[in-house]
Amino acid sequence: MRSKSLRRHAIMKRNLLLFGLLGSVTLCVADVYAQQTLQSGAVVTESAITRQRDSVTVSMTIDISEIQVKSQNSILLHPRYIQSDGVGSVYLPPVEVMGRTRHIYFQRNPDAVYSDEVYCSVVKKSKETQVVHYKVTLPYVEWMDHSRLQIVEDLCGCGKVSPGALSNLTEADVSFEPYLAYVVPEAEVVKSRDLSGCAYLDFRLNRTNIDPGYRENPVELKRIISSIDTVKNDKDFTITSIELCGYASPEGSYQLNERLAKGRTNALRNYLIDKYGFTDSFIKSSYEPENWKGLVEYLRSSNLSDKEAILAYIENGPSDVDVKERQMQIKFPDSYEELLKNCYPGLRRTNYRINYVIKSFNLEEAKKLVRTAPQRLSLQEMFAVAQTYEPGSDDFNYVFDVAVRMYPHDDTANINAANALLEQGRAKEALVYLDKVKSDSPQVENARGVACILLKDYENARLHIGKALEGKLPEAQHNMNFLK
Repeated sequence: MRSKSLRRHAIMKRNLLLFGLLGSVTLCVADVYAQQTLQSGAVVTESAITRQRDSVTVSMTIDISEIQVKSQNSILLHPRYIQSDGVGSVYLPPVEVMGRTRHIYFQRNPDAVYSDEVYCSVVKKSKETQVVHYKVTLPYVEWMDHSRLQIVEDLCGCGKVSPGALSNLTEADVSFEPYLAYVVPEAEVVKSRDLSGCAYLDFRLNRTNIDPGYRENPVELKRIISSIDTVKNDKDFTITSIELCGYASPEGSYQLNERLAKGRTNALRNYLIDKYGFTDSFIKSSYEPENWKGLVEYLRSSNLSDKEAILAYIENGPSDVDVKERQMQIKFPDSYEELLKNCYPGLRRTNYRINYVIKSFNLEEAKKLVRTAPQRLSLQEMFAVAQTYEPGSDDFNYVFDVAVRMYPHDDTANINAANALLEQGRAKEALVYLDKVKSDSPQVENARGVACILLKDYENARLHIGKALEGKLPEAQHNMNFLK
């Protein structure tokens, strides 16, 4: 089949070098054909496909010493860069080997050429070693990632390819494969966790004893008991302590509210000790006589027309809370009645926290739990699971995705989740996690640099990877080589 680039009517361009000769880093070149003897007698060695940033360089050494060409003819050696599946391809400037008579004719008729663009034309000389060092750089496009280099030979100089005159030289994958540094989480010797909640127990006026059947107390006590039982009855958990903090509303005197907050919190503490047989020191209790903080939070989210004035008064009013509370009744009577009805009951509450530890799991247990109950695993246990999978595999990526959801504010979890996304080429998503990282460790700088490479922001890529190199991160050198 006759190629357009072999037509005779074009102007010869000698010693063409497309897009400049850039220094490059070889990415996954498979030198499967170390030396190839062509049908013409030419011998090709050192064939390579390399990539540097947005350029791909094709190079080879062509020894034409053994080519036999008739004096009046030319032989064209036409390199072809072709996608592995044969869909995409591009012909590169050919090497033209001329016989003596053909060369003389060409000097007299420079428009009578065989090819649009010739890398170089060489007059064949007998009994001399003649070598062409071929190197052409072209802009990178995605189809070039998995490709091979061929040479097509036009043995008659007539634009036709003889049977068998197509030779495969080398294959390569020039896609950018980042080197990423996953961070090993610090060992969590004790997996301490807590389960928190809030109960709104009802007490008779100015009383501190609990009546389990009074008003909504059956529901509120059940909420606390269910929380404790959830942890207590799980074979993987061990309760270490329970904390209670009781609050009263600002209504009434501070002295009375202090007595109520303290007494009602202790009443709940004693109720739980009696029910579960906990020791006195097992349940730690505290109290806040008047829940002004809760009142402020309610006001900020309320629709009261004078809420800003009330908030300013709470902030700047008398330091004596009893005086402040009485003056609020006078200054804001309508809103105060609204607060008594809809806000103050919710301020009278008991916050509870159940502290517990989770047992450690072996690798097989952790592999199951990462899909069923990942909240029971430490980051280190999840990392160990990830190491059992092929990097970049669905299972590998899944583990790091789960880890960052379980530990969304942890630097290590965010760096590793970003790395897993970068393995997939998902740079923009990776940057979301990297933006959460508070440290400037070499590992995170390397990841930021890789993200910039994938986004073709080479200036910032060099900056970040340079910082990773300053931190002596081995993976950064490979990524920097791509930028040179």
